[in-house]
Amino acid sequence: MHANEPSFLPIRDAARATGVNPVTLRAWERRYGLVKPHRTPKGHRLYAPEQLQQIQQILTWLERGVAISQVAALLREQPEPEPETQHTSLWEHHSDALLFSLAQFDSRQLAAQYRDLMGLYPAQLVCAQLLEPVLHELDQRPNGQYGNQLEKQFLHSWLHSQLAARLSVQQEQAQGPRLLLASLSTGIHEPRLDLLTLLLSEAGYRLTRLDSCPPLSELTLLHERKPLAAMLLIGSQRLDQTTLQRELPRLAAQVDCPVFAAGPIVQLHDGDIRHAGATPLHSSPAHSYEQLQQQLLSGGTV
Repeated sequence: MHANEPSFLPIRDAARATGVNPVTLRAWERRYGLVKPHRTPKGHRLYAPEQLQQIQQILTWLERGVAISQVAALLREQPEPEPETQHTSLWEHHSDALLFSLAQFDSRQLAAQYRDLMGLYPAQLVCAQLLEPVLHELDQRPNGQYGNQLEKQFLHSWLHSQLAARLSVQQEQAQGPRLLLASLSTGIHEPRLDLLTLLLSEAGYRLTRLDSCPPLSELTLLHERKPLAAMLLIGSQRLDQTTLQRELPRLAAQVDCPVFAAGPIVQLHDGDIRHAGATPLHSSPAHSYEQLQQQLLSGGTV
């Protein structure tokens, strides 16, 4: 087999096929000797099917909670973990560290932890195993307890600023389909919008983001001026009947792109959202992202 055959993928295509960005693939190779690709005469990385399979095996171990530094030895002994094998220490450790830095209101330490994790692990895994559970834990704390509201707002603001810096660089290079992300929550910051923005931007989508959604009827104008592959509406508050029975059905009927809904509004209004002509996704950003990817690739609905 030669490195110029069609089955070999350059690093960006390998990243798109596996969900592991090029920076992370290079770090795995350089620091841990994992996934060593073929090289062209000019030194460009090319990934064969066996390397793509190894990436999937690594992801399976990481999802089970194994640290990337331990994966190489495990792959030599047992390429695929047993179904019941579960290692929780990795993500418990990072969750504890993140919550400690948060309790100290230490934005520099939070940023250092975030950069290290995003350099070594896929964004979807960091989101599902760390950021979502931490946000959920903060949401479950009683609002009346001293300091809880401050920690929550501090994390929301910090996370938003981290994503804004990362997003500005990524969107300059993004070549993927154009998506709209709009928050339906009123008067509150919606961290699920931040997490979905992170995941979709990492995947190369071109994003238009609205932190405060205008009347839904006006979104048709945006689609006319900047045609979209899909609209994604995110919310955590109960929607009023005018939105569910009039505005959302009208929007879904007037645009020729799919309209999706994500966040707790899916659990609150699943049947109403479907009846309005929109497609409910999961309340979890990581799961919503995965469903959205599948639906955009297949052109179908959930």
